[in-house]
Amino acid sequence: MKPDWGPFGKLGGTAKVMLGVLAAVILAVGVGAFLAGIGKSKGWFGEGHSTMDSSRGKGMMVGGLVCIFLVASLGTIIAITYGMGV
Repeated sequence: MKPDWGPFGKLGGTAKVMLGVLAAVILAVGVGAFLAGIGKSKGWFGEGHSTMDSSRGKGMMVGGLVCIFLVASLGTIIAITYGMGV
């Protein structure tokens, strides 16, 4: 996660490191939410294997995957919009 593309290329070294650390933390939280969702949907932890926990687990899995996808594709999204002049 090196933010050296598009508008971030003009930032200083400290700002780039901080953005990289922030992106890494968000990715770690997304992976954690995904793994916790798997655990809840399978009934490995929580209040047992109820349909409510299973449903919450599936929601956490989807949320974690969306978080991972957005952070991973953030460079492409910003480069496209920056290149278009939006």
